[in-house]
Amino acid sequence: MNWGEWRPQESILKNIEETLQLALVPNSEAQKTVQDRLNLMQNLTDFSNYLLFILGSSSFSEDIRSLSGILLKNNILPVFGSLSQEDNSKIKSECLRLLKDPCREVRVSISNVIVIIAKDNLKTWPELIQFLIKAFVAQDEYSEVALTTLFKVCEELINSQKPQEDIYRITKEVFPKFVDYVAVEKCTIRQDIIRLTNQFLQDYFQVMKQSIDLGIYLRNVMQLANNGDVELQKYICHTFVIYVENQEETLLPHLHDIICYLIEKCQHEDQEVALQACEFWLATTKLNTCKDILSPYIEQLLPILLKNMKYSTTELNIIKDSLGADAHNKDLSKDISPFHLKDRNNLGEGEEYYSDEDLADQNDDFDDFYVGWTLRKCSAASLDSIAVKFGEELLPLLIPLISEMLRHSDYLVKESAILALGAIAEGCIKGLKSELPDLIRFLICSMSDEHSVVRVITCWTLSRYVGWIVSVRVDNPEEFFVPVMTILLKHFIDENKRVQRAAISAFCIFQEEAQLKLIPYIDFILEGFKYGFERFHCRSLYLLYDAIGVLAQSVGNHLSKEEYVNKLLPPLMNKFTELNNFYDDHFIAVLECLSNVIPALEVSFLPYSETVYLHCLQLINDTLIACINYQQYPNEYDPPDKEPMNVAHDVLYSMALGLKTHFVKYVTNSNLIYLLYTTMQDGSNLIRQTSIALYGELIGLCYPFLASNVNEYIPLIIKNLDEHTDGVCNNAAWVIGKLCSVMGGNIQQFLPEIFTAFVHILRAPAMARTMHKTVAISLCIIFFVCPDVTIPEMDVIVKNCCMLVRNVRDSDEKDLAFRGLCEIIVRHPEFNKNYFIFFCDAAASWVNIRMDLKEMIRNVLLSFKQQCGDENWAQFHCQFPEPLKMKLHDLYGM
Repeated sequence: MNWGEWRPQESILKNIEETLQLALVPNSEAQKTVQDRLNLMQNLTDFSNYLLFILGSSSFSEDIRSLSGILLKNNILPVFGSLSQEDNSKIKSECLRLLKDPCREVRVSISNVIVIIAKDNLKTWPELIQFLIKAFVAQDEYSEVALTTLFKVCEELINSQKPQEDIYRITKEVFPKFVDYVAVEKCTIRQDIIRLTNQFLQDYFQVMKQSIDLGIYLRNVMQLANNGDVELQKYICHTFVIYVENQEETLLPHLHDIICYLIEKCQHEDQEVALQACEFWLATTKLNTCKDILSPYIEQLLPILLKNMKYSTTELNIIKDSLGADAHNKDLSKDISPFHLKDRNNLGEGEEYYSDEDLADQNDDFDDFYVGWTLRKCSAASLDSIAVKFGEELLPLLIPLISEMLRHSDYLVKESAILALGAIAEGCIKGLKSELPDLIRFLICSMSDEHSVVRVITCWTLSRYVGWIVSVRVDNPEEFFVPVMTILLKHFIDENKRVQRAAISAFCIFQEEAQLKLIPYIDFILEGFKYGFERFHCRSLYLLYDAIGVLAQSVGNHLSKEEYVNKLLPPLMNKFTELNNFYDDHFIAVLECLSNVIPALEVSFLPYSETVYLHCLQLINDTLIACINYQQYPNEYDPPDKEPMNVAHDVLYSMALGLKTHFVKYVTNSNLIYLLYTTMQDGSNLIRQTSIALYGELIGLCYPFLASNVNEYIPLIIKNLDEHTDGVCNNAAWVIGKLCSVMGGNIQQFLPEIFTAFVHILRAPAMARTMHKTVAISLCIIFFVCPDVTIPEMDVIVKNCCMLVRNVRDSDEKDLAFRGLCEIIVRHPEFNKNYFIFFCDAAASWVNIRMDLKEMIRNVLLSFKQQCGDENWAQFHCQFPEPLKMKLHDLYGM
């Protein structure tokens, strides 16, 4: 359709005008008629033309024109994309003309239409930005809508994820004008300009650095510092935070004035202003120069941070319903959120070497997650980070202030002092050592405080000192270890649910630190868990499951005694069987708990194993069927939630680890292997990661059962050797090593593809180090089972393998890897002599080495020495660091 030649038909135009007029009638019957008519009008190919015509014609009422603009905004995009370039240009021109229409409502409507068109067509509308800039700089009646349009276009740009070149093309035109306009006395939109500029600085700092003079912008913002507008002050503080986060040098000449300003704003009565100012200290602690920057002001700053760590009225209002004796109340829906342990199926270095990351962010539950980021939290985080930077130097300033707060009659001030003691734990613990015995006793007493907020924060602060608690007076655990353990377990059944959760979270950290020191107290701990099962509601139960998992990981198979199993598993399995909805968060939490407990229980889990196995298998089956249904009939079925299936794989993997050969009967009598063939190809990285881990474990347990179709699975595993998905790739590399160790030379046909993937990964230095180590071990195992193999750049690959394997702890996999290294070096005498030092260094990494492997390595060293000759060997040996010389002498007599 040619827009230039288009003319409206009077009958259709009249019908649309009447419909729009009817739309102004506040009557439900009229509105229904309007909707029906509009639905029919949508079928008109030139409906948008009519709307634009009405919007641009002064012969219609302002209400009709404005309403036409609203409809045009919702209809223009599909039409615009189908028109010729000439027609698009004419529509754009009409839009710009209407931005200067005498009617304000029309200008606002067409502004929205322009933003919609510009969203995907800014590149082909170069005149738009210049037009808007010129219009807003003119400072007439049309400036406001021009600026509003410019703002909206820029905001859309932030969310567009366009390339930085496209962003720069706009920012270099727009923001220099904004920066200049901020300084103009009659500017009425400074707040909006600074907010938008900060947004772009936050997301595209380097682009903005090329677009504007950051020094001028900073000076212009500083000139507004005394403006009383609260929102403006908040944005000014944010500007300073962005500059320090990005280490912008133009900040340096003004640093003193800015810090003094922010110290003042940290005490502002408006919490949002104070919070934004406080962010500056937290950002500064990320800099290497933090101490130099803050030292002159630290005496002023610390009392302010401590004062701001007191609960605000707003925070207390949010949590007011959870401060009393509420343990008997069921959790509200907003309280119920599962607390999962970290992923365990990222394998490397050996079958038992899955690594749990530390339980992160445990203190999230000490405060309420729905309170959000507050001045209190930011001040505590800032004090924590400052203490890490300054260390015990802070104590002469802090101790008198905190001591005074602890004696304060207001329990909220006392609570904030206990929070401060927790915040400084990491940075100042060395300087506090002489005070710690009294401090821990004080904290134990504070656990009996009548106010629940004090008990909550005391749990957290105790958790910050557990490293000292579990390691001091090892010969007399009754002094600190047992009292802290006891008081935390006691408050599992506190009358307040927030205290319960804080106590459980603190106890998780206590267990992680204590590890095997918990063994004498397992029965006592399980008693505490038993009370939890009896009394807890959902959210506390989720944390209890975490605590059970941490106990299992801390004490290992010491938990497998019959009396312990009989205390732990009945209540846990009751929860498992009573929750018959596989996709319920509570059921998933129980599954995750089982996945952490089963490896520790080993064969003691056998009485419960069949029930759990069948549930997991059913869950995987049901999810895969749901996936097929959704793929075939997307309009009839919802996409399935795959997280339960992922956890089910994790549980099965744990059963394989714990039950070992007892697990084989379940595998051979079910369709698990066929299910894995599907899940190893799933679109979810996590699903593939867990299913590959499980397959790898089965290789060691029942390879003869897998052997008949293993050649169908190996291509799937190779396909997952993608370095961009760390966990999946790591597990796939681990499985390749497992397969080599059982298949021997039969894996030969797949080696070209495996080598291609492995060499590519080892050449990618940015990849995760764990993945590199896993690949190196698997490569070395290939060298062992296929020693005559030829690989590209063998010298470099073997050198990299030596460098990586030296950092692997002693294990069967390391043993096998070294045998492979020895084989490949012996069979390739042309191995680069300059790289042999890396083999020597790796050989020296052993702590406990088998005698036959020691002899094998010694023979390789002797062979190399003989090839060199005594004189060359002496020169070669001279370059070794002294510790390496000593280790080689002690281990191999070299």
